[in-house]
Amino acid sequence: MRSESAYLARGGERAVVAVLQSDPDLGEDLSDDQLRVAGDGVLAEMVAYPAGRWQVGPDDFDGAANLGLLLLEGLMIRGVTVGEYTCAELLGPGDVVQPWLRIGPDQSVATEVNWDVVEPIKVAVLGRGFVNRIARWPELSAAVSRRLMQRTHWLAFHLAVCGLRRIDDRLLIVLWHFADRWGTVTPEGVRVDVRLTHEVLAAVIGARRPSVTTALNRLADEGRIRPRPRSRWLLLGGPPEELQRVHERPRRPAA
Repeated sequence: MRSESAYLARGGERAVVAVLQSDPDLGEDLSDDQLRVAGDGVLAEMVAYPAGRWQVGPDDFDGAANLGLLLLEGLMIRGVTVGEYTCAELLGPGDVVQPWLRIGPDQSVATEVNWDVVEPIKVAVLGRGFVNRIARWPELSAAVSRRLMQRTHWLAFHLAVCGLRRIDDRLLIVLWHFADRWGTVTPEGVRVDVRLTHEVLAAVIGARRPSVTTALNRLADEGRIRPRPRSRWLLLGGPPEELQRVHERPRRPAA
């Protein structure tokens, strides 16, 4: 059996992290007394990766007794290609991924999966050592499972959005979706401080980049959004009606 240090994938830099200090929401079901004990004791290996293609080999991570990789910082895209069509999933802080999973060799339709790091990421490896450390707090295992289930709900939501006819509607809805996840409320509007380039947004909504640029300019002219430096965005007014009943992670109030 490999040690946790064997989880170090190509291009990564290793450290140790107190998981509940980096992601406090993971311990939301623990009591204050439990949090005081678990806060410093729930450690995991942390691996950092630079921007660029994330080359994950089949032996880079040991999937046995491993809950997954918890994204602590940064932004990445998981792209799935079937034939000539690619669908992209945007992943950020709080998401849990299991990149070692592969669809079986007997599948009828061939697919290709690629991972791209948009902004440098740090991930906590929720491997055997982490699982042993949280054994006394089953609430933490349940919280990780909920993160995985959240991704399935968001993917279904994403699939529905990609079915909308107008690119403007797709863009506005996904921008508000990302605002619900990673946005900050300010007096001007909701600030989305993750790097969402035109290329990234095009991949996420399944459109061509020139069409996305045209639609973003139109939304800006209508006063729905405002571009900010370094491919950040400010959302103005309220969310589209399609999102009124969507309850994601609460947005953080501005400091």
